[in-house]
Amino acid sequence: MPHGAQQTSHYGTQCRFCGCVPAVDTTFRGHRGMILIMSFLHTKGPFCRDCGLAVFRDMTAKTLIGGWWGYVSFVATPITVLINLTRHGKVASLAPPMPPPDGSAHRRPADPGPPLMSRPIAIIGALVPVLLVVLLVLVAVAGG
Repeated sequence: MPHGAQQTSHYGTQCRFCGCVPAVDTTFRGHRGMILIMSFLHTKGPFCRDCGLAVFRDMTAKTLIGGWWGYVSFVATPITVLINLTRHGKVASLAPPMPPPDGSAHRRPADPGPPLMSRPIAIIGALVPVLLVVLLVLVAVAGG
C-alpha cells in the first residue's frame, strides 16, 4: 500500500501509515507563527491508535513551541491546539492496532512516545503565553 493511500478491508479502514486496523479518519493540525507570516499544517488520516497519537503529540507539541510568534498566531495557536484536543479522543479511544485479518499489507505502528505534557517542548510552549502575560503585567506596574 503506498504511503498515504487509504485502504479499506472487510474489518474497516486501515491506518494510512502502518495499514493496521481499526483506524479512524481525522485530521490533526499544526501552526507556525513567524512574526509577519504564518503557516498552517495538517496531516490527514485515517490513523490507528498509535499512529494517530504519535501525529497528535508531535504536531501539537510543535505548535505549542512554534505557534505563538506572530500577531494573528497568538490567536491561531490556541484554536489549533483545541481542535487537536477534540480530535485526540477519536484515536485515543480506538482498540490497540492489529494487522488486518484479510492479510493486507501492514507495518509496525508508530511509537506514540511520551504523553503531550511530558514533553519538554510542549511544557515550554504552554508556558509562553503565561510568561508573556506576566511580562506585560510587570511592565505595566513598573511604568505606572
